[in-house]
Amino acid sequence: MMKKLSLRMRLTLLSALVMASVAVILTSMFLFGADRIFVRDLEQKMTFQPQDIIITSVKKEGVPNENMDLQEVTVSLKKAGTQFNLWGMAALFLVLILGTGATWLMAGHVLKPLKELSFAIEEIGGNDLSNRVEIQGRQDEIGRLARSFNHMMDKVSASFERQKRFSASAAHELKTPLATILVNLEVLELDGKTSPDRMEKVLTIVKANTERMIRLVEDLMRLTSDKDHEMEEKVELSEVFAITLYELSPLIRNKDLTVSIENTPDISLTGSRVMLYRVMSNLLENAAKYNREHGSISIVTGRDDNGVTVKIEDTGIGIPEEALPHIFEPFYRVDQSRSRAVGGAGLGLPLVKDIVEKHGGEVTVKSAAGEGTTFILRFPASYRGVERRGRVSPRHGKIVCGND
Repeated sequence: MMKKLSLRMRLTLLSALVMASVAVILTSMFLFGADRIFVRDLEQKMTFQPQDIIITSVKKEGVPNENMDLQEVTVSLKKAGTQFNLWGMAALFLVLILGTGATWLMAGHVLKPLKELSFAIEEIGGNDLSNRVEIQGRQDEIGRLARSFNHMMDKVSASFERQKRFSASAAHELKTPLATILVNLEVLELDGKTSPDRMEKVLTIVKANTERMIRLVEDLMRLTSDKDHEMEEKVELSEVFAITLYELSPLIRNKDLTVSIENTPDISLTGSRVMLYRVMSNLLENAAKYNREHGSISIVTGRDDNGVTVKIEDTGIGIPEEALPHIFEPFYRVDQSRSRAVGGAGLGLPLVKDIVEKHGGEVTVKSAAGEGTTFILRFPASYRGVERRGRVSPRHGKIVCGND
């Protein structure tokens, strides 16, 4: 029953109940004390035995008798006591009525910000998350609640905007290769008789765009999937780097890049081999793709009391400072034309961040335009994914991939 009432009504009823209980107790004590002191004591003092009467009043002619009969005095006292009790009860009800009304008004004033908060929440639409609750100077619970609500809405609004950009970017990324395929097929259809060379060229374009869409869909599935991967595999980082560099060797040779590895041996993680390979592959591929001719890539791994650190540094074109906060957002590209030219869809770094965090780590980046980029992966020692084997002296090595 109480749950169906408004908060203001419930506060008023509870306050009225408390006031009524206190007022009834105090009034009862007061009336009982007054009756005890002023009525019963006087009745006892005015009750005489015949032998106690010494002086009697003498009535003079023409003069009214000022003495009253004891019975009349007792009746008068009882009437006065009854009237006093009635006045006390009336005062009790008056206090309750005034107190309840005052509580109702004060509760309305105190709960007004909550009402404004409720209205603000109701006015929030599915496509408009800009409404905020304006409460100036309040440091109480309601003020903290309003600030918490505004802070939550800031996060929800930012998440909503990212989701809209994600959907629009995903649709655009899928639309581009589909449009390319459609245009080439329409041209092929209009040509009538098509030469084998022309047919081969169209098939190559269709195949390349189909593979691009497949990669995009796979990356989207990895990024949004809640599927639990096998996280109990023992993964040697040196093996992951060796496989990744072997697969990237054509690109490395083509740009004449120098790859150096400063590796603390026997560093392993317990996690998903496929996912960790994806992390290193994405970072090293970016380091090669966006590097300059005759540039270099440095890989440094280390271990200390805080855990394992992997640092991948390149001498590439770098990332502008204003773009750094956004590089882990899905489909974000620093340079749209440049990223699309090298086949990027803007999902590599979001995948890196997601996978590293699933392994209990964190990823940070240091970069500046024209000065190269450094990605630092940290896996904490307290996380079960870090395999510790004691202290091992570091071993240095260098791999040079040239054109020979």
